[in-house]
Amino acid sequence: MIANYARRSQQSTPLSASLTLRYKLKGGSEGTSWDEISPSSAEAMDPDAVAKAFVEHYYRTFDSNRAALGGLYQDASMLTFEGDKIQGAAAIVAKLTSLPFQQCAHAITTVDCQPSGPAGGMLVFVSGSLHVGGESHALKFSQMFQLMPTPQGSFYVLNDIFRLNYA
Repeated sequence: MIANYARRSQQSTPLSASLTLRYKLKGGSEGTSWDEISPSSAEAMDPDAVAKAFVEHYYRTFDSNRAALGGLYQDASMLTFEGDKIQGAAAIVAKLTSLPFQQCAHAITTVDCQPSGPAGGMLVFVSGSLHVGGESHALKFSQMFQLMPTPQGSFYVLNDIFRLNYA
């Protein structure tokens, strides 16, 4: 299966919390037979493909328009960024958009995932490198997400923990 993240609407507003996972079955040609995956049907799909699709979407959005990440979080969401705890979508976006760099590029090394609880959640652990504009050396990082289903049949980030790895 090939996984791809897509928005339910094509509005120019920040990504809504109603992101929909879409996948394409093997053997189809590009641009055909896209089907939605709800949290209940996601159980039938390879969790690694779901996690990979989320990670690709998250870091592509982070690198191009951090403010648009707000739709992935809700008021109950919490980000721990280098030990600082931030709660709520608006506060999380404020933190991410206030980071002391404008340009960056994430290079993902590993993505690991596990199902999380009976509600259909998922833990996603990411490691990689962060290339900040104007810097010659990449920074190693690790990040963990707990994705939870919404009543509308999509997912949001309940917990997000980010750490730079110093060696």
